Formats: sequence, structure tokens, C-alpha cells
Amino acid sequence: MGGEADDRAPRKQLSPSQPAFPDRKPRRRTRNPSQRAHKTTTRLSDTEKAEITVAAKQRAVTVARFLAVAGLAVARGSTTVHTNEQLDAAIDELAALRTAVSRVGNNINQIAFVYNAGGQPRPGELDHALTTLTRVLARVDDAADTLVKKRL
Repeated sequence: MGGEADDRAPRKQLSPSQPAFPDRKPRRRTRNPSQRAHKTTTRLSDTEKAEITVAAKQRAVTVARFLAVAGLAVARGSTTVHTNEQLDAAIDELAALRTAVSRVGNNINQIAFVYNAGGQPRPGELDHALTTLTRVLARVDDAADTLVKKRL
């Protein structure tokens, strides 16, 4: 019954500052086998292999990728090994933001349904949904700005 919106229990919403999927591991991009066609064999001691394996796992990359990135970093005069961690974090943030925008959109659709059925939503419900939407869109802008700045 459309006009009885006040009888519903309040809906719990995730805070837009909390990631939607806190336990989700970053998605890895698919491999492009034609990108790296050359193979190099390296001999390592057990200790060296263990250290490199730990470093690669910490960065969530394969040992081969870690060795390639580390070697190229030194060859190019850098002492910092860059990985895809920042990009993966940005992808996860955007996925969480998409979910948050979808939830807010769903809430606004439910409010519109109540209005169209001749009822009145709970006091403050529309203001809350619009405030949440504004915060989520600001996070989308921040995430996009961060990606642009890192690309420069």
C-alpha cells in the first residue's frame, strides 16, 4: 500500500567511506603473452630465491614480473620498484563506488515509487539519499583525480 511508507523499518546503509568489499582481493589484469616474448634464466641461492619470492608476494606479483620490474627500475636509474598495487586499489575503489551509487539509486527509485503511488516517504529520507549520493559522487571525483595525477 503506497501511502504507508512510514510503517517500514529504517534501512541500514553502508557508509560511503567504508569499502563495499573490504575482504575482496584486487582483480588482476589478463596476461598478454605477446607483450614479453623473451625468457631469461637466472640462478639464485636458496636465500636469494626466498627473499625475492617474499618481496614478490608482498607486492602481489609473480616472481618473474618482480624480477623484470626490479631490473628495469635499476636499468632506468630508479631504486623504487613500482607495481600495480595503486591501480588495483583504484579499480577496487571504483567498483565499491559503483555499488554505492547503485544502492543510492535504488533508494531514490523506492522514494519515487512511494511518491508516484500517492504516499509520502519518511521525513528526511529523500534528503538523506541525496546527501549520500553527493558524498559518493565526490568520492568518484576524488578517485578519478587521483588516477589522473598518478598518470602524469
